[in-house]
Amino acid sequence: MLRLESLELTDFGPYRGTQKFTFADKPGVELLWGENGRGKTTLLNALRYALFGVVLGRGSLSIDLVTVGNSEAPENAGARGFKTVLAFRYNGHRYKLTRAFKPYDPTRAAISRADFREQLSLLRDGDVLGPEERDRELARLLPKQIGRFFLFDAELLQEYEQLLNAGSEVGERLKDAIERILGVPVLTQARAGVAALLKSARADQAKAAQRDKSTRDLGNSLQLATESADQLRENVRDLTGKVDELTGSVADLEKQLASVTRLRERLGKRNAKREEVERLRQRHDDLLTDLKALSGSAWRAVLEPAAQKMLAQLDEEIDDVTKRRNDAVVAHAATARLAELIAGGQCPTCGQVTDPLQPQATPPGELPVDDPAALDTQLITLRNRQRALRRLKGDASLIARLESEAEQTLVDLSDAEQQLKDLEAQLKDDPGSEAALLDLLDRHANTRVSLGNTKALLAQERRELASKEAAVAKLSDRLAKAGNNETGPQDRKVALLTSLHELLDAAVADFRERLRERIEEDATAVFRVLSAEPDYDRLRINESYGLTILHKDGRPVVNRSSGYEHVVALSLIAALQRCSPMSGPIITDSPFGRLDRKHKRHVLRALPQLTDQVLLLVHDDELDRSVALDELAHSLVAEHHLYRRSARHTEIERGAPA
Repeated sequence: MLRLESLELTDFGPYRGTQKFTFADKPGVELLWGENGRGKTTLLNALRYALFGVVLGRGSLSIDLVTVGNSEAPENAGARGFKTVLAFRYNGHRYKLTRAFKPYDPTRAAISRADFREQLSLLRDGDVLGPEERDRELARLLPKQIGRFFLFDAELLQEYEQLLNAGSEVGERLKDAIERILGVPVLTQARAGVAALLKSARADQAKAAQRDKSTRDLGNSLQLATESADQLRENVRDLTGKVDELTGSVADLEKQLASVTRLRERLGKRNAKREEVERLRQRHDDLLTDLKALSGSAWRAVLEPAAQKMLAQLDEEIDDVTKRRNDAVVAHAATARLAELIAGGQCPTCGQVTDPLQPQATPPGELPVDDPAALDTQLITLRNRQRALRRLKGDASLIARLESEAEQTLVDLSDAEQQLKDLEAQLKDDPGSEAALLDLLDRHANTRVSLGNTKALLAQERRELASKEAAVAKLSDRLAKAGNNETGPQDRKVALLTSLHELLDAAVADFRERLRERIEEDATAVFRVLSAEPDYDRLRINESYGLTILHKDGRPVVNRSSGYEHVVALSLIAALQRCSPMSGPIITDSPFGRLDRKHKRHVLRALPQLTDQVLLLVHDDELDRSVALDELAHSLVAEHHLYRRSARHTEIERGAPA
């Protein structure tokens, strides 16, 4: 069994810098808690990338690796490289698998796949494996086609329903993957090998027969029939490849069509971002126009610091002169009253007669006070200077404010343009408009027609091939019965290989039937643990390994809920783990989203029996921690959580969240 030990990530998605996730070293279930957007799906993708070199988005569509690197990492200022290092054990050996996606030149912007190189290395027990041995070992340990049975999310679970739909392209690919994990290709490849040997033996039989006059005609007929069969076999091989290619294309197109529901949101964001970009461009142009109009007085900005200092001094001087002017007015009024009192001998206020005053040392008209009129003139001059300096300062401040706003608007515009570029990149391969959607539908329909026509042609070629192979076998039997010294050894070889091929043909059919019976039995056992409906009795399997729920009255349950689709899918995955020679960990992202509380408990209870290593990526709204602790009990071997540093920086921490 393959067992994961640790995953080291460097600048992968939100996992900035180098971080390490260490798996528990004993059998059981681990929980990784994280809010939406923190990086649970990215961690699943990091494992997928480490093993298979791919990253999947919604609809199982591949994500461009150029967009995966952490954008906050300082070394990714021009390019977004990343790396994973996966340590694991398998059959007594320790492996370290390193996969990196690096820019050729990290100092400049890297915007396409051509700007990057991928690096891959595999160590087994500390020894580096060469490229060919490395690739063979990885294909043997965990082939890419069966990765979906170990790394999956709720969306992938939903696809298992396609196994019940005859002719479904997704279902056909799933069936092939299931047979691969069950080891069926071992027998089918052996059968193909024997068929190749039998073909070669019959060719030798024909040549031997041509050397004898009595069997020459039969030998010629066998050679012609064999050559015709070879041509038909080549046609079947080419058409099979074409069917596989078209099947993949249809599946990809169907996934794109399934993703249309999210495109409205993306299109809305894209259109809103376009409006924002246009608004910011217009605002930036308006600010530049205003600045251009003020450019003739731009020199004022240079004088602004000196003007500010002069204004402060001028304000103090105006305050001083104003005070002196007010004091002067008061003093002059008092002097006038005093002069009136001296001259008239009568108080100007109360009218009483006063005694004549003694002469003053300084006559009242000669008191040393400022002249208010002179001070008023001085104030007018000072205030005119003040207004001029304030206009100078105001123009400079306006220019500075406009320049600052223009700079900030340009920054905002650059950010908005980059966001728009990212949104448009996301929509590049999606039906981002009505025309694109119609084009996608048209391509899907045309590809399905091409696939149907190719399948029909393949079926016809296979019928002709079967007929020609029957003719070849009949001619070969006639030669064996005619017998001569030339063909005797080849006749016996053909007879032996024919028997062996028939034996393997029967073995493949019997093996498949036994596998289906066992999977049906094991999946039913798991389903009974997971299901909360007592009237659901068992599961029934079809030729494609699709599972149908049977009611206790024996009738199939039709139109089952999305929650039960997940329950059935988990039952199938558990059965495959038990029946497959390839067993490994189960890493699943948000598997409880469509399950009610009772079914969540049942799934938690059954998880430890599925495989020895299980990692659940969940959030607290999806799974109550107290329920998890209660149901998993001693089977819970570790907890981890994702800690937010920023929107683009997540850290993996040991233990449950606070």
